[in-house]
Amino acid sequence: MAGSVDKMLLAARGHAKRGEYRQAEALYRDVLGRFPGNKRAKAGLEALAQVSKGKPAAGPPRALLQQLMGLMQTGRNRELVQQTKRALTEYPEAILLLELKAAGEGGLGDHDAAAETYRRLISLRPDHADTHGNLGNELMELGRHEDAIASFDRVLALRPGDPVALNNQGNAFLALGREIEARTRFEAALEAVADDKLTGDAMSGAAQARSPDPRHVFALNNLGNILLAEGDIAGARTRFEAALAADPSYAEAWWNLSRLHGFAPDDPLLSQLEAQVAAEAHSEHDLMLLEFALAKAMHDVGGTERAFALWQSANARRKAELGYDIAQDRKLFAQLRKRFAAPHPPIPETETDKAAPVPIFLLGLPRSGTTLVEQIVTQHSQVAPGDEIATLDREMSALDWSDPEALSREAGRIRSAYYETLTRLADGKPFVTDKMPLNFRWIGAIRALFPRASIVLVHRDPRATLWSIYRNFFSSTGNGYAHDLDDLVAYHGLYRDLMAHWAVQPGAIVDCDYEALTEAPEARSRALIDALGLRWEDACLRPQDNARTVATTSDTQVRKPIYKGSSQAWEKYAPYLEAAFAKLD
Repeated sequence: MAGSVDKMLLAARGHAKRGEYRQAEALYRDVLGRFPGNKRAKAGLEALAQVSKGKPAAGPPRALLQQLMGLMQTGRNRELVQQTKRALTEYPEAILLLELKAAGEGGLGDHDAAAETYRRLISLRPDHADTHGNLGNELMELGRHEDAIASFDRVLALRPGDPVALNNQGNAFLALGREIEARTRFEAALEAVADDKLTGDAMSGAAQARSPDPRHVFALNNLGNILLAEGDIAGARTRFEAALAADPSYAEAWWNLSRLHGFAPDDPLLSQLEAQVAAEAHSEHDLMLLEFALAKAMHDVGGTERAFALWQSANARRKAELGYDIAQDRKLFAQLRKRFAAPHPPIPETETDKAAPVPIFLLGLPRSGTTLVEQIVTQHSQVAPGDEIATLDREMSALDWSDPEALSREAGRIRSAYYETLTRLADGKPFVTDKMPLNFRWIGAIRALFPRASIVLVHRDPRATLWSIYRNFFSSTGNGYAHDLDDLVAYHGLYRDLMAHWAVQPGAIVDCDYEALTEAPEARSRALIDALGLRWEDACLRPQDNARTVATTSDTQVRKPIYKGSSQAWEKYAPYLEAAFAKLD
């Protein structure tokens, strides 16, 4: 079975047209195991759930249903939602209408509405496993990972050992930073797929070679990511290689492996990767990942011109995929400066709040050195690692900053949710780090919400930072500025101006210069620990010994001792960067 999502969806549609509903369903569920938010797969699966049972319940005429199916298949989701809403006023419990409505809402990105429609479907058929799974997928899109886990639990209660539900639940646990539970789910998914394969082989006599099972390669890749985050680079590499052995077109595994592998000119892996980039069957997303991987390989073998061209192409594809425009960040930063023209008064903490761990915010741009600083700080016996905690950034991003009362109105709920996350991560320690870099945007709110918190700004040569951002793929959607050199330079200006705004307002910000830290690690580390109000511990000089899980793009670097020279890496590409970097103030 080809790894291309587009080919899998096309094959699923072909099976459905021929009445091969079981094969079509398996393919759609495989796609969702890899990309839980894939709208076409969800729509196809929901349609199959009804069609495979025969004719829809009495009510909506066949011509209407066929028209709606056509809207879904052509991606006309707005019309689909409008027409299903009208039809539901006459047929309020028509299952297929509700399924089509949910698919359209998800396709429009209205995940709240889609989740509510799936809840309505569950009220009508509480034991339908796929509907619970689809609800879980929508909750994942909303960042409600705990609720998503509960939905996948329901799937597993109805369909024990379901590999797609196990894989999706593993992703939810991983998003929450619960790596041990995520690893358990991914391993269980692998085992379930292996059992399915053995059963299939026994039934077919295993007379011919079998196509790779996407559920198998997805689980291998996810397990590799877990091992990499835990520092088991050899184990991670083995899983990525196994995924590619099963499916050589699996783009995500190529990207993951490329970060661990040092390519040589005569490397068989290099020629295999070249062949994949040249293939025509890949989706835009997969081709983007393959180009990022091949750019890294070209860099390894000294092909700077080809490497830069590939990075340009990959970043252009990612920017188009995200639909990013720098204007949206210009607007947000202007709103923040206006909302915090004067400091927001502190919002008093409750006694319960005061009993929670104290956050240590490590802020700056991505790739500025926050991971190294977290390694140093969390070597201290009183500090637990939080890594990049999504809770606060998600809540802040959702606020309407044009509303002067929004922060005060939501403060209690936001602070409670954040402290709940910190308490879970603290493992009994009084301090927890949060190295979500772009939290620098919310410093005004952080000062009001978390008066006990420490704030550390980590920075380095902007050319080194921006170049490191540009040549890395970010799986999250919150770094749209990263994929165009002019956008990167403009965003750096927004960052610089906003930090100057926060600097003149009351409240300490601990300055941490990455280059100075690498030049004089002991002196700078001691100063940092002292600024955080902690007693010195010699373990802070050995960040490479930190056994914490690291789930960011720095996961391959943090196991090394502090080293110098990384800030000069951009100079090799100076001829391609000088026009953009000349605009840095």
